[in-house]
Amino acid sequence: MTLLEAVNRIFRLNAIIRGDNDPITSFSDVQHNASTQLAIIAVQDEIGDLVSDRLISNEKATATLSTVAGTRTYSLETDFVRFYGTPHFYLTSGNKQIYEYPGGLVQLQTDIFNYATVSGEPNWWYWEPSTAKKVGFYQVPDAAYTYSYDYERSVMVEVASDTMPFHNDEENYAFCQMAARRFKFMFEDVKGEADIQAILESDVSYRRARVRLIAFMRGQNPSRRYRAVYA
Repeated sequence: MTLLEAVNRIFRLNAIIRGDNDPITSFSDVQHNASTQLAIIAVQDEIGDLVSDRLISNEKATATLSTVAGTRTYSLETDFVRFYGTPHFYLTSGNKQIYEYPGGLVQLQTDIFNYATVSGEPNWWYWEPSTAKKVGFYQVPDAAYTYSYDYERSVMVEVASDTMPFHNDEENYAFCQMAARRFKFMFEDVKGEADIQAILESDVSYRRARVRLIAFMRGQNPSRRYRAVYA
């Protein structure tokens, strides 16, 4: 399902378009332009919540980072959201992993005064404050090292042809039901005064759709046991 198809389904669920109305064919259609932009925001907000809760499973990616002698900091992939699993870099040639310096850059500055200049094979990494996701290495690399890392990539949708980050129609339809409820309350809140999230959390239709989506995305049957088992 594309973002355009998701928006059309949201419109049908909210009777913006009906059986005898043609679906929109682009996000520049004049007839439903305002509603279209609102529906896109509803979709993006719902995806953001799912990503924040670590519920979307097809965002895992692997990238490599090559160091340059004397260069301390490096930018991560442009679609980087966060590390997948325990944050680490894997040195392919040495078959070793390096982890974040305990306490990060603030602690490193306190522990090692010349952290930014002492060179050698890196033993730790840390977040470097920047306008983009960037890391620094301690020690500062003294040669070219190639590291790989697993991360969660951005699955946000923006243009009509973007594919929704779900595996099958069951997941797509459950998600659209959620987004349709968010759209409904945003659409009805003309003055922008309502607490949409609070309304959604008490909305039975929204909560049922979310539970259904999570159940589909698990890929396995839920546990039948709900109490402690003692051997």
